[in-house]
Amino acid sequence: MKINYKGFMREMIRRNPLTISPDASFLEARSIIHTRGIRYLPVVDNNHKVVGIVTDADIREAAPSDATTLNIYEAEYLLEKLKVATFMTPKDKLITITPDTLIEEAVQLMCDHKIGCLPVLEGEFLYGIFTETDALDHLVDIFGLKEKGSRLTIAFEDKAGAMLGILEVFKRHNVNVISIVSPSFIIEGKRIVAIRIRTEEYGSIVSDLEGAGYPVLSIGTWPSI
Repeated sequence: MKINYKGFMREMIRRNPLTISPDASFLEARSIIHTRGIRYLPVVDNNHKVVGIVTDADIREAAPSDATTLNIYEAEYLLEKLKVATFMTPKDKLITITPDTLIEEAVQLMCDHKIGCLPVLEGEFLYGIFTETDALDHLVDIFGLKEKGSRLTIAFEDKAGAMLGILEVFKRHNVNVISIVSPSFIIEGKRIVAIRIRTEEYGSIVSDLEGAGYPVLSIGTWPSI
């Protein structure tokens, strides 16, 4: 059976997000953002083409300051006349991705540009959005944090095939691996790997790992969330 998953945005992004028209008012945009508890509101035209995005920061910046001499009725009148198109972040200033962007590329873009949202476009049309919350959800999934088990942090040689011995120990104990995460940095000449296994009975596994030359640096267990 063919598996179509390729690690692209198509499998991870939030489809059919709330949107707003560029001709909508400030009050409408603020109401959607506040009442729906969102931080990013894509702006699309009548053809569903993306023309910009409104963020909670845009709302704060466009709102009257506390020092305004306007009374509440005057302020509300002006904000009703203020169109989204005048204070949104326009499309030409947005960092966007496509449904075929790799998830890790999207996260890297967010880190590099210090942004919290990436509109996902298919051509000029909105396919979905990918936010910092989605990135954190992906991190939780990568670490397998919603599955009950134990986390072993293990040191190993930074050379091809070095991790095979670790996996052989798990195989001998008939233990399933939930997740494997290894950062790129080196500590005292060793790579570090955090492996979550589907058991809380890890005593003999740790002994066999260390006997095979794989120091276990830390151990953690927790129930499923």
